[in-house]
Amino acid sequence: MLAMDSTTLTRTLAIMSRRGWIARRPGDDRRVILIRLSEAGKAQFGRALPYWEGVQARVKTTLGSHCWDELMSLSNDVTRMVAQPNNQSLGIRA
Repeated sequence: MLAMDSTTLTRTLAIMSRRGWIARRPGDDRRVILIRLSEAGKAQFGRALPYWEGVQARVKTTLGSHCWDELMSLSNDVTRMVAQPNNQSLGIRA
């Protein structure tokens, strides 16, 4: 699991909650709150997805397929690297 700055996460979840995009329920441990997209959140995701896909398509077209593939490969490598349990030596919290 990757760590996210708690302030950023808290702020983002508060906005999503105010807009009715997420549903929360307690977990088995009282310190845990389980969060999922609400029906309104799923609808918003569905509305936003074509824009996200459009931006990705424009970036891929601008960069070219070879550079896009390299970018995706590098992004995946970085994600795997920071997800490793031994990444504390890199100064990254997981």
